[in-house]
Amino acid sequence: MSVVYDYETSARDDPLVLLVIQAMDVAISMLTPERAMILKMFPFLLNLPDWCPGSSIKRDARVSTDLSNEMVNVPFDYVKQHMADNSISSRSSMVGEHLQRMEEQGEAIRPVLEPALKKAATTAFVGEH
Repeated sequence: MSVVYDYETSARDDPLVLLVIQAMDVAISMLTPERAMILKMFPFLLNLPDWCPGSSIKRDARVSTDLSNEMVNVPFDYVKQHMADNSISSRSSMVGEHLQRMEEQGEAIRPVLEPALKKAATTAFVGEH
């Protein structure tokens, strides 16, 4: 995480590491062939209300999506916040360097490049483990 986000993890119970582990555990449990087969055979399950039996797939998917979004946004926002506070150099991480380049090129391209940078950064640090 230090190369991608200039974030030094703590030796034990680091909150960002725990977030990644939790998000990956939930996502892996969601991505099973059995669930895919159930949804392919019974697509109406996606339309059931949350309180109905059989809709646990929807609830689990929502939890997985929320955790995945946190896993992408929290470290990215950490870099943006620390760049704004000038507590880290913009050139000390992959995300910081590219955010600096985006600022130099103007705000017009930010809506296109920022989501791509978030995905690339997440892939870079999740792929390390």
